Amino acid sequence: EIPDPELFIHFLVFGDINFTLGMLNKEDIVSKEDIYSHLTSIIQNTDILDDTIVQRLIYYASKDMRDDNIPREIRMLAGEVLVSLAAHDFNSVMYEVQSNFRILELPNEFAVLSLAELATSYVSQSIPFMMMTLLTMQTMLRLAEDENMRGTFCIALEKFSKAIYKYVNHWRDFPYPRLDANRLSDKIFMLFRYIMEKWAPLASPKHVTPGALKMYEKGMLHIIKAHGPTVSLLLHREDFCEYALSQVPWLLSQYKDKEIDFHVTQSLKQILTATVLYDVGLSRSLRRSIFSNLLQQICRAPEPPVKENEIEASHCFLILAHSNTADLLEFFDEQIRSQNEATRTGILTLLRSIINAEEPRLRDHIISVERTVKLVMGDLSIKVRNFTLLLIQTMCEKCYVEAREGWPLIDYVFSQFATSNRNLEKLMKTNSHEDEKREESVRETSLEVLKTLDPLVIGMPQVLWPRILTFVVPAEYTGTLDHLFSIIRTLVMAEERKRQSAKESTALIVSTGAVKLPSPQQLLARLLVISMLASLGKLCGAGAIGLLKILPEMIHPKLVDLWKTLLPELLQPLEGTRQWDQVLTQ
Repeated sequence: EIPDPELFIHFLVFGDINFTLGMLNKEDIVSKEDIYSHLTSIIQNTDILDDTIVQRLIYYASKDMRDDNIPREIRMLAGEVLVSLAAHDFNSVMYEVQSNFRILELPNEFAVLSLAELATSYVSQSIPFMMMTLLTMQTMLRLAEDENMRGTFCIALEKFSKAIYKYVNHWRDFPYPRLDANRLSDKIFMLFRYIMEKWAPLASPKHVTPGALKMYEKGMLHIIKAHGPTVSLLLHREDFCEYALSQVPWLLSQYKDKEIDFHVTQSLKQILTATVLYDVGLSRSLRRSIFSNLLQQICRAPEPPVKENEIEASHCFLILAHSNTADLLEFFDEQIRSQNEATRTGILTLLRSIINAEEPRLRDHIISVERTVKLVMGDLSIKVRNFTLLLIQTMCEKCYVEAREGWPLIDYVFSQFATSNRNLEKLMKTNSHEDEKREESVRETSLEVLKTLDPLVIGMPQVLWPRILTFVVPAEYTGTLDHLFSIIRTLVMAEERKRQSAKESTALIVSTGAVKLPSPQQLLARLLVISMLASLGKLCGAGAIGLLKILPEMIHPKLVDLWKTLLPELLQPLEGTRQWDQVLTQ
């Protein structure tokens, strides 16, 4: 008879653990690393463990975790086993760890780390024990003299702060009556204040050995990683806000080393998130300092920024765009005037990401964004030109082109296409292949913007119509005609629907004041000439014919009757060809 599968697996696991425990009992240091790794895997993948086995595992793991004669790697693995066992018997594990965490005694490093890990892995169960843990830890800080132990306490502060922060903001999800979170944050405040006053000097030590300097930097890194979660927690208390925010300049001053900059930005992001959550205002001077430091993380030159730090800094700017929209745009406007290529491309990229994120408060400042973009339109840098085009593309897609200010942005796209063509003609004579390649990228980006442009998104018809016709006649824009005709056709059909609801027919060519539109005769002549290209298989030729079919009355009312006779004659050579099929589907 086949045994119960679950029972069978239980016996296998039971036998495996007993066998493994027997190996642990032999005190063989060499094999313990593999044994603890194996035990962690078994514990994490087993739903039910026998109580006796759990207690034996707690005993062995706790003993080895605290044994100074065992290598650190094995002690750390023993601590991981202990934390994993909390999923099966949390109270027993917490009791064991707390019993090695005594008032006025310097604790075992790995006991502290295990308590910290229990706090973040089992927040709900750990919170009731948190007050005793924090009280005990408070008596220990002045006993920690070496950087290693101080770093351990900072790790604990970081994880305790994260656990309490989660409790403060989600206490309804916890299974017991609400606890006094203020008592917990009182203790966190006292721990944090001690660390900032005693362990976080403003300057690194001088004239020390490389090893001592490395230990100092490692200690600073632990404080930096604890800084964000701790300040974020303290911000929920009105009486702690001023102190918490007064510590942010220290955090900003730690921007100096690529290896730790990411962690500074990460802590800063946590703080900014908390200011939004608790509606905490930042002083203008602090905001400006944050803006400047974050922008430096994105606009590093000549070295490129570290990617993960750049991403975190961009996330910070998204938060700031929500909480400090007007001030941030004012800062961008000031900085983009610097003529610095890295700064300009950085700000253009940030504006693009903020618009893509569809931050609703930014919509109240569309004209400010447009005016900031216009500040770089005279920049000859290929990189700036490309980034400006990409931002304009995003602005068009997300309806960030306003009728009164938006036309120069569209004009810029066409002008960049024409400028690139002129520059490429010059570069071909000098054989500057690398410059040619970069200039071609601007031309291709210009065409891509026109290709993806939806002329009917909110606000766009008012921007384009009828100004877009200014690009039909000049020869320098011939390369854009495929996309230009598609845009015009869409607008014409929309305008025709509007016209049909009016009592009288009106000519298309009206005065716009800002641009000089082609005359009806120029427009007609250009379309007729381009339409001949359809016989050569050119898409723009088919597009011109498509416009000739629907434009006559809008070009001028007197053209309608004449067109009924002439257009069939113009189209006759194309009948039965692929180009004719394209015209029919237009």
